[in-house]
Amino acid sequence: MENNHSKLTQQLHDYFSANQFDKCAELAAPDVRVTAHAFGMSFHGQEEFRNFMMGFKQAFPDMVLHHDSLVSNGNKVAVEFTATGTHTGPLQTPAGPIPASGKKVALKVAEFYEWENGKFKEMANYQDAGTLMRQIGAM
Repeated sequence: MENNHSKLTQQLHDYFSANQFDKCAELAAPDVRVTAHAFGMSFHGQEEFRNFMMGFKQAFPDMVLHHDSLVSNGNKVAVEFTATGTHTGPLQTPAGPIPASGKKVALKVAEFYEWENGKFKEMANYQDAGTLMRQIGAM
């Protein structure tokens, strides 16, 4: 089961990289809870999760996720990855949108998942928002 959760996490990130948001949402439980700690944002349900992913890809349409490490224990998975892409669209933040800068980014991210019956029911996302803001010239 442990290996399956690792594979599902990799599949989720592959779908994100390929802009297959419906497939990403299908891997989430209907009542999934997602927290993006760097931006102080929370999402509940598949549709809000899908919209969160689409919003990030609106800002970085070519973003691809590259796993650096992945560890699973029972139904929990921890993954560290590097997200690379180009800031060509507005980035939505709690303080409002940041216009496209045209700059390339390499963002370190850690995510923690809890899986149940082939769907993740919780996900916590931690990313280096300060480095992201510096890379796009927002600070």
